[in-house]
Amino acid sequence: MRQLILILLFVILPLQKAISCTTFVLKNGQELVFGRNLDWVSDNGIIVVNHRNIQKTSLVFPPDTPTIWTSMYGSISFNQFGKEFPFGGMNEKGLVVEIMRAPALYPSQDNRSAVNELQWIQYQLDNCKNIAEVIQSNKKIRISKINQNLHFLVCDASGKTAVLEFIDGKMKVYTGKDLPQPVLENDPYALSLDKYKNKQECRFTTATDMVKKYPIPDVRESSSIVDYSFDILEEVALAGSWSIVYDIQNLTIHFKTESNQKVRRFSFNDFDFNCSKNSLVYDLKRKDSENIKGHFESYSDRINSRKFQDGLKTNDIQLPREVLNRFRGYVGTCECT
Repeated sequence: MRQLILILLFVILPLQKAISCTTFVLKNGQELVFGRNLDWVSDNGIIVVNHRNIQKTSLVFPPDTPTIWTSMYGSISFNQFGKEFPFGGMNEKGLVVEIMRAPALYPSQDNRSAVNELQWIQYQLDNCKNIAEVIQSNKKIRISKINQNLHFLVCDASGKTAVLEFIDGKMKVYTGKDLPQPVLENDPYALSLDKYKNKQECRFTTATDMVKKYPIPDVRESSSIVDYSFDILEEVALAGSWSIVYDIQNLTIHFKTESNQKVRRFSFNDFDFNCSKNSLVYDLKRKDSENIKGHFESYSDRINSRKFQDGLKTNDIQLPREVLNRFRGYVGTCECT
């Protein structure tokens, strides 16, 4: 069973598709935004309002020891395969975590408890308010790879930014002087820097040049930092399934999708993160525009299961019944404390 799971479980992140993503952080005085392109096979999915004080046990398999935690902070995440398994998001403290596929070798089994690749993101959003705490969490938990090799761009409300990669079984952190360009795509960060220094044409180089040019006087007068961030994302987009701009200082998220190019937005102030309230979700296939705070609906197993099933179908994924049942029933194991 363990071998079957390792082969099949997180085919949820398909191996046969050419998937590329780009992320960056852009700062100007008190303005601070995080831009993210998901160039994926589908723009389907949900936005999830995640509550505080939810007790969770990670979805991993023997012999790994699952991680048990209670969420300290509310967050809002972008999910394609159901609640609790995000591709990225931001919490109420302004911490943003986003993934990209990249070469990696995660730690071997040791005395730390484990989380899977996507739950690592939710764990950080639930428990950390800054970069230092994200890095410190590596002493407590480790990623147990089920299928995908990933690296992460993380930014907090102070503007501190970090790239986290897993090389030779250890976490490699780039931050401060080791992170001269706050940009990340699908190559290891060191390789991207080499490409940039050698003026090699790539998404990293394009995004870095545009980040460094801001604010351009004639552009700054007619374009906000959010608008300019979308310009960067458009310049480096491939499939362009999701384009997201996190306005960290204002705790506002702006986004558009491949099937709806109208920019939509919402604010953390629009939501109550108390776990006694109904969790809310937003269907990314809706055709809304501008402020969408009134278009979130109460979470239900029905919509979660439908989006999970849509993800499987879109990505040509087939999973054994026992694995499907674990994913479909996972949200029911999370309890308000």
